[in-house]
Amino acid sequence: MTTATVRERFNGGWLATFVCCVGVVVTGLSLENSVYRLSIASALCVGLLCYALAVCSSRMKAATLLVFSSVLFVLVFVGLAKDFGHLPLFSPWPHRIYRVWWLSECAAIILALVAVGVLAIEAVGYIGGDTTRRRFQWCVTAAASILVIVNITNLFRPISCYDCFFPYGVPFTFFAEGGYGGGGGFVWHGLAGDAALILAIAALCALLWNRIAR
Repeated sequence: MTTATVRERFNGGWLATFVCCVGVVVTGLSLENSVYRLSIASALCVGLLCYALAVCSSRMKAATLLVFSSVLFVLVFVGLAKDFGHLPLFSPWPHRIYRVWWLSECAAIILALVAVGVLAIEAVGYIGGDTTRRRFQWCVTAAASILVIVNITNLFRPISCYDCFFPYGVPFTFFAEGGYGGGGGFVWHGLAGDAALILAIAALCALLWNRIAR
């Protein structure tokens, strides 16, 4: 392998992918507080996005890198799921592995959603031109930021039901806290609905922006 090839792979974002994956695993193994863990994992994913957009020659390549990273986290998630049953009952590791397992799933979802947004921006630019793409990109960023802030506030509200599927998510529930018997988890159709809502609002705002600009 030549030096140029090594440099090309390095600049292609593989180092950022490695740092993101290792950072999520180390965070899950070391930190107890779920809010801090998720915040660090989200920051690592956003950093990977920024690096990908900076070094990749096109948004399509950046989205490909994000999808590839998301698949890596899915593989970590699946691999850890197989190890739960092989650990001793009183081992100190099951709860740590569970944290890494949960963070890997969250990181995969975040990167996949970001990749969808990047692809949508690329598609709008292909259809409507560079000006429309920039406006749509600003609208996507604003809509996503507002929805993230609203949902963070929603996550911190007091739990009022300890034996039911307590819902999280605005406007659509994307996560349900299970009862004493467990059973909670991500609500996939709600997660897809929130993502689609961001793109729909961004598209509407971009169309209005274009009309006003004319």
